[in-house]
Amino acid sequence: MASFLNFSSLIMLLINIATLVFYYSFYRFHFYRHTESFLHYTAIAFSFFSVGTALALQALVLMVNPYPGHEFKAIVLSGTIEEFSKLLGIYLFFRKNQDEFTVTDGIFYGLVLGGGFGLLENILYFIDSGLWSQVLRSITALPIHMINGGLVGAFLMIFLFSGNQIYRFLRLLIGIGFCISIHALYNYSLFTDSGIIAVLPFCILVLFFVLEVTIAKSRILLPGYVLKLMNMTVEEYEILSRHNRHEGWIQNVQKHTLDNHISLFQIPSLRIGLLTAFFLVPSIVSILVLIYHPEFITHTFTDLEIKDYFALFVIYPAVLGVMFFFGGVLNPYFFRDRMLAVPLFGSVDLKLGDEEENTALFHIYLNKFYIPVSQIYPPNTKVVFDLWVGVTCYRNISGKILWSKENTEGNCGAMCETDSLEWKYLAHWTLVRTRQNLKNLFVRKSSN
Repeated sequence: MASFLNFSSLIMLLINIATLVFYYSFYRFHFYRHTESFLHYTAIAFSFFSVGTALALQALVLMVNPYPGHEFKAIVLSGTIEEFSKLLGIYLFFRKNQDEFTVTDGIFYGLVLGGGFGLLENILYFIDSGLWSQVLRSITALPIHMINGGLVGAFLMIFLFSGNQIYRFLRLLIGIGFCISIHALYNYSLFTDSGIIAVLPFCILVLFFVLEVTIAKSRILLPGYVLKLMNMTVEEYEILSRHNRHEGWIQNVQKHTLDNHISLFQIPSLRIGLLTAFFLVPSIVSILVLIYHPEFITHTFTDLEIKDYFALFVIYPAVLGVMFFFGGVLNPYFFRDRMLAVPLFGSVDLKLGDEEENTALFHIYLNKFYIPVSQIYPPNTKVVFDLWVGVTCYRNISGKILWSKENTEGNCGAMCETDSLEWKYLAHWTLVRTRQNLKNLFVRKSSN
């Protein structure tokens, strides 16, 4: 019995290491080719710290609630504590030299830390269940930990590059809350042994596509030290970038030089197509075997349940095929340069004492926006705004001009901030903008 456990543990260790190497290689060559060995080892060391922190916190919680239900274990013990422990580890990893890194760095070393965390956690579960259940847990839980680590790294770097306002904590909490929710859903399905066939691909693919969008957007964000040299936060840079994109669209319309060739997706290479087929073909063969020769499964794998077979040999290879096909397909330049037809803009009346000027905004993030102005205003100038959405006006909103600058063309612009969140205005703006963007998807190019 002891020799079987040793052999089983050795097999599981090899499967976990192979899974970790597979996903590490996928992301290493997918988007992050320039790495430093020292940072790799440091990230792995912090994964040990994160696991230790998680175990200590779980032990403290179990002292208070020694007999938790499945929901409590999934949401608190697994989702919240483990993702919080990763966040703490990633924060300590980046905290001293955060300005030297980018959001892309946060994603990659978050992936490394999450992968080390998942490997160590899976080792602790070697003797808790049967062999096939251990295999299924190893090849699914580890990528969830790894991708969540990448997302937590991205959310943390954006938090570190943000302003010193409470809203950056809100942005971080929303991001971490998303990771906790997916993690808890996955673990709950394992604890209750229900719905794993549907939950498994949902969790991995949702995390994968969210990470793909995050990776694409991270490529157009600047390192912390560049943002400091520009005296901007990451939100202000994003707002200014969107304004410049909209302004460029208007200028190109006037010059009839619109570039309509920036697509959301890039064409996958032949290598990607072959790798996709490499995983999809076994998935198709496995389901055909299940349909036409189920006795082959029961004779070959005596301890393998049909649901585990379906998850391991049908669902999981199909998920990997989808991941390989869509990995790197999203075009980062779409998020920087692409402009949907007919962009939405809002009118702004800026009031300073007896002076008033009318201008426009293209994008607002919570309580910040950028507008063209006629002059340079002193930093932190107190002003009053009237914000318009169509014919609806939200009047006498107090705020300030954080800074104003003159661009290379001699035009002035100002980064503005309202004193509080205007929820009604934001909801109205978001509704109208969403409706307009949906219309844009169906706008057909008119013939010249």
